[in-house]
Amino acid sequence: MFFSPGSLADVQTLQWFSFDLPPDSIVYADSAYTDYAIEELLDEALQIRLLPVRKSNSKRPLPAYVHFVQTQQRKRVETTGSLIERLLPRHIHAVTAKGFELKLLLFVLAYSVNCL
Repeated sequence: MFFSPGSLADVQTLQWFSFDLPPDSIVYADSAYTDYAIEELLDEALQIRLLPVRKSNSKRPLPAYVHFVQTQQRKRVETTGSLIERLLPRHIHAVTAKGFELKLLLFVLAYSVNCL
């Protein structure tokens, strides 16, 4: 998991993310992660393809089949996120960032045990 302060834009936090993936991996991302420089850097340095959902007026449009895969996978992720969110309380009281991460991790683990 990767958490960042809510005050930062998604594309800014992408620079901090550790892409510990094998070469030739494909990472599908939301349109908020459109950053051509990072895409090129990942492709050249790590052979990882970052494929954010493109806007209709994009300079680098993706083929229709890639857009289809992105939307199908995104639905799965959004549905899972919604199901986990239902189990979470409206507020999580934590004093430190580590405490917040720990509580959130425990909620996710409880959800996965609940699904068994």
